[in-house]
Amino acid sequence: MIPLVVRPEPQNYSLCEALRRAGHQPVATPLLRFAPGAGLEQAPALLSELASGDYVIAVSVQAVNFADNALKTRGLPWPDVTYVAVGEATGRAFAAVGVTALVPDDPRSEGMIALPQLQDPAGRRAVILRGDGGRDMMAPTLTRRGARVDYCEVYRRCYRDDADGELVKQWRRLGVDSIIITSGGLLQHLFQLAANSAKDWLLSRLLIVPSIRVVEQAKTLGFTHIINAKGASDPALLSALDERKRNDRQ
Repeated sequence: MIPLVVRPEPQNYSLCEALRRAGHQPVATPLLRFAPGAGLEQAPALLSELASGDYVIAVSVQAVNFADNALKTRGLPWPDVTYVAVGEATGRAFAAVGVTALVPDDPRSEGMIALPQLQDPAGRRAVILRGDGGRDMMAPTLTRRGARVDYCEVYRRCYRDDADGELVKQWRRLGVDSIIITSGGLLQHLFQLAANSAKDWLLSRLLIVPSIRVVEQAKTLGFTHIINAKGASDPALLSALDERKRNDRQ
């Protein structure tokens, strides 16, 4: 198959390499990069104020990496608290900086707030490391449970533009038959990039997404051929695409 891969680097490169090894012909077009967020400068001081029993919650790999760089710049360690990662990839990012994190089976905000360790946070502090925008489920839920919560936007998203529509024209010329999407934000941006004349083409592509939430978002936009990979890791995305490839051969 000829899947379009729009996730940011370096994850784009690693996924495309895995796809090539599996016999696919990926088209790599990163549509997103990350830059320091408005709260990055305050992150070290905010984390240093935490005490044993408090929480640090990261909603992405980028949240961990940007915060870690900020701490290292000031010669500060990660605090001795309870860590929560949204999914396996974010858990591995924590492990890479020497931190052990709780990882829910459900890689969403819903999965994190369902963890037993977050059911009674009354009197404790929680710092949520994230990018600009994002969902607002975690803070209200933890606040209702008695925690004092601070959002810390350590990075911001910078989406690639395509004012002249050349990217979409290129994808069509290369015969893209499927699209691998790893977040709702990327899906929305991709949809907005397609000119009105290309909407039908875009919506007719096979779409590989990481979660049921993005499945529902894709349906709302008009996509009809959708596979839920149930994760954003390279193996999960590759397995979902290979499943479709096997079914096509039968």
